[in-house]
Amino acid sequence: MNPRWGWVAGAASCVLLWRAAAYVSPSRLVAIPDGLELHLALLGILFLASSLWAWWARPSPWTSIFLVYGLSLGIHWGGAIGVGDASVELSLFWVYLAFTALGDAALLNLALIYPLRGRLALRWRLALYTPAAVALLLAPFAGFAPRSALAFASGLVLLVANVLSLAGGIVFLVRLFTVDRATRRAARLPLIVLGMVSGSAIALLGAGGLLPGVPETWNVALGLVPIALAVALVSESVERSHGEPPVEARVVP
Repeated sequence: MNPRWGWVAGAASCVLLWRAAAYVSPSRLVAIPDGLELHLALLGILFLASSLWAWWARPSPWTSIFLVYGLSLGIHWGGAIGVGDASVELSLFWVYLAFTALGDAALLNLALIYPLRGRLALRWRLALYTPAAVALLLAPFAGFAPRSALAFASGLVLLVANVLSLAGGIVFLVRLFTVDRATRRAARLPLIVLGMVSGSAIALLGAGGLLPGVPETWNVALGLVPIALAVALVSESVERSHGEPPVEARVVP
């Protein structure tokens, strides 16, 4: 049996179990409008499935980072888990925050190296992933900390995560106009940018009540982002143009 199946099964099982627990017992700390649990569950599964497919089809440093992004956003869109004990629920909420920050950091990491060869230098990776690591380290102690301090810290983590996500989109957009035409076409950069812009625009227009139906259901359009990334990363033309990016190389933005 191919050992990669174990990684696939383990990663998928963790995310699906988290999603199931969050669906059955949603946290009081993460507000999900009634009737939207299924929509968000489908969105999370879409992130998970897209990243697993890309990683399985084209193992590389690019798809490995994309897998971290997909798994983290799969948990993010599932929401936090609710339990009877307030302290435990706070700790689980901080685990949820850690995965949110981890996914957004992975998106920026991918944007900084794709379609270039290599990977970020260690100091840059530490800077990107430190917010997620700090949130995870604080999780066991969240139930004992003052609520005012927790509210400030959680807001700060979410702000950093949103900045990382926005920066990732901006870097992909800048890359679209700065690389040569052959690289742009081979890397499917127009597809990635189109998926990000269209998915985000539809979600924002829906949230603003400018589209029919329940506003929050339009968040499902964000599923265009992982689909576009997966198609681009699996594209054979990227491999023909650049070859598999060497793991040992280092690229400093």
